[in-house]
Amino acid sequence: MISGTDFTIKDADFVIAACRGLRPGVADASEIKEIRAQCASEQALCLSCEDGFFVVELRPQGDVLELFVWIAVAFKHGFYERQDAALDLIGRDLGADQVAFQSRRRGWGRHLAPAWRRRGSDEFVRQLR
Repeated sequence: MISGTDFTIKDADFVIAACRGLRPGVADASEIKEIRAQCASEQALCLSCEDGFFVVELRPQGDVLELFVWIAVAFKHGFYERQDAALDLIGRDLGADQVAFQSRRRGWGRHLAPAWRRRGSDEFVRQLR
């Protein structure tokens, strides 16, 4: 378990298996392969629980350290809402100052808590500290 959450680290091949059958527009095959390669090279971590999984990477963003979510896939309805606090705990434990993700889905910003702010046209960021 990671940071006292239900998440465990999975190997890179888990990404391919878990992404089978994703609905169109979530990620195409080449993006999934690239995300898998990031996990295989230990540039990113695949974190999974019963509800779903995230692939995250720690990266500098200006003068802060950011936990960037490459992909998030729900296995059960409500995954994002239930695991939002766990993502924050993991980010803090890894030393991140903020968490961010990019969304292709239009209107995603309307579903986010007020702590999230828009960065550019399709990215969202939330401070952790």
